Amino acid sequence: MPALPTTSSGGIDLKAMLDKGIIPKREQQLKASRKPGTVAAGTNKAATASASAASASTAVSGENPYLAVQRVPGPTPLRKPRALRFVRPGKYVDKANDLRAKTQLEKLKEQVAAKVRQAGMETEMDISDKSLKKAAPPAVEWWDAPFLPNKTYDDLPIDPAQLTTLVTSFVHHPVQIQPPNDNQKVASRALMLTKKERKKLRRQRRHEMQKDKQDKIRLGLLPPDPPKVKISNLMKVLGDEAIQDPTKVEARVRKEMEMRQKLHDQANEARKLTPEQRREKIANKQLEDQKNAIEAAVFKIKNCAHPKLKYKIEMNAKQHGLTGIVMVNPKCHMVVVEGGPKAIKAFKKLMLRRIDWNDLPAARNTSHMDPEQLQAIQAVAEDKSNQCWIVWHGQIKEKHFKKFTWHSFESERMARQELTKWKAENYWDAALISQAQDLDVRQPVLS
Repeated sequence: MPALPTTSSGGIDLKAMLDKGIIPKREQQLKASRKPGTVAAGTNKAATASASAASASTAVSGENPYLAVQRVPGPTPLRKPRALRFVRPGKYVDKANDLRAKTQLEKLKEQVAAKVRQAGMETEMDISDKSLKKAAPPAVEWWDAPFLPNKTYDDLPIDPAQLTTLVTSFVHHPVQIQPPNDNQKVASRALMLTKKERKKLRRQRRHEMQKDKQDKIRLGLLPPDPPKVKISNLMKVLGDEAIQDPTKVEARVRKEMEMRQKLHDQANEARKLTPEQRREKIANKQLEDQKNAIEAAVFKIKNCAHPKLKYKIEMNAKQHGLTGIVMVNPKCHMVVVEGGPKAIKAFKKLMLRRIDWNDLPAARNTSHMDPEQLQAIQAVAEDKSNQCWIVWHGQIKEKHFKKFTWHSFESERMARQELTKWKAENYWDAALISQAQDLDVRQPVLS
């Protein structure tokens, strides 16, 4: 190995090493790396020369010089992507709901059949699939009947020439029916004031009235009021006169106080309504209540044959202007009432909260009663588990009954026939099927 050149200071001289070739230069390394690719470079030059010759020949022939003679095949086209198919929102939820509805309907049918068997109504009430399902469609719809000579669809097809009198250029518009409660007018209510605000308004109003009265007295239109003498201000108002004869003055003052009180009572009585006017006012309020809407309520009572209960139910129904019927049967005691919303609300509170159905004294004046009826009344008075439930409450289109009546039937069929006259047999069916356990759960909370 040759000796390394050094500098004057004794260190290694790198520049001298580069000059002598001890350290190889960068250019030599690059040339050494390029030596294996000389053949490829030659081929590229040959390809370039052939391409230039081909372009020259295409230029002579008039073809596009930039279009390659041999096109390089591009990448193979990929398969067209398939579009995503999303499930409609709620599809499986709807299927589940339909399945639940079918299951619930089957359960309901089984429960109804079990309750019918339990109540022993198979012979008198037909609650089956036929009565639960809707009636079958008619043989011919009413809009097709004029076009069918024999009133059957077997007549189709029909010659259009026969329909010249039926088919015209006029359009038939159905008669518009007003909704039952469309005529309701929402009455504007006055602003509710607090007790302090009402007192302030009353004080201001009375102050204005007193001020007007004083102005009229100053103008001479009204005579001045006599002094309002009381025992408390007797000496201040009368003075010397009270000192001269106090007994006489006190008697006079007391007489004036009694006269003022009498005039005050007479003014109050004059403002009061007479009994006829009061009854007329109540009747007008009940009619106004029924103009807004008509509601019905069906109650089921364990036993309401006692005279005390009969009196309370009948009297309150008449006082509230309600119509309806009471059906007393060994299997079911039912009360049906119809009237305005306010009257029905008050009657519901009476039946479900106010009446104590177990506070029943012994019946009096039993000479005109049958032994069976007397025995039933005594059984009601002794039984302390009497109760009332509301079976149904809702709005109806019109009233079914003209007045409030009380009926007693030994047979269920007779009771149902009586209600069929008024087209209200569905109330009887609902009350008869309902059981105490189900009604206890469905009872409303009264406010």
